[in-house]
Amino acid sequence: MTTAKGKKPSDPSKGRKAAYYARNRVALLKAAQTVLAERGPEANIEEFADQAQISISTIYKHFENKDALVEAALIAAMTDWEQWMANVMTEITDPLEQLVTPIRLFLRMRTTHPRYAQLVARNLVAVSTHSSALTQGIQLHIKQLVKTGILKFDHAELRIRNLNAVIFSAMQLQLLDPKSKDSGADLSIEIALGMLGLSPAKAHKVITAPLPNFQPEHASNSYDFIR
Repeated sequence: MTTAKGKKPSDPSKGRKAAYYARNRVALLKAAQTVLAERGPEANIEEFADQAQISISTIYKHFENKDALVEAALIAAMTDWEQWMANVMTEITDPLEQLVTPIRLFLRMRTTHPRYAQLVARNLVAVSTHSSALTQGIQLHIKQLVKTGILKFDHAELRIRNLNAVIFSAMQLQLLDPKSKDSGADLSIEIALGMLGLSPAKAHKVITAPLPNFQPEHASNSYDFIR
């Protein structure tokens, strides 16, 4: 049997298999995120399998090895956070606030996304490697602000790298120090904005702008500092 255009109809069983495969992959990624949040990168493949309630051989149907699973789990978490961030940013129109607000929200992850914050806290080095969408977004936005004349400075690549270093240093403090406060994280970014040519007054104005309204994800969870 062929369709009107002469093409064979798709096999429904293939569609079901693809959907089943996709569901298993999502469940496995969520299980891996849970284990990584509790155990960190030293977790072994058996722990991932136990959490997902699947065999180890099933994991290898989806991922070549443990490193590939860990990378995919971290990227999935960061992608989910970035989508949430984009949704709450829709009403912000000021170009500088569009740059700074995602950074401020990222540094509030233990409040907005406690489970992901736990994941980041135990996997800081790996997360800094796999947060490319965030860092690339910052880089592209800064270059656009330079192009339009809103920001004016030289040595752009060096300044952007230094800003990223400040962001992840502040994130580490937020997640590992029980005494850390959101105001301290904001102050770190306010000072770092000077590297982008902003005056102290302008940097303070941007960093103290109201954050968008949002509902924390996974509100029933709470963040536990690593002991």
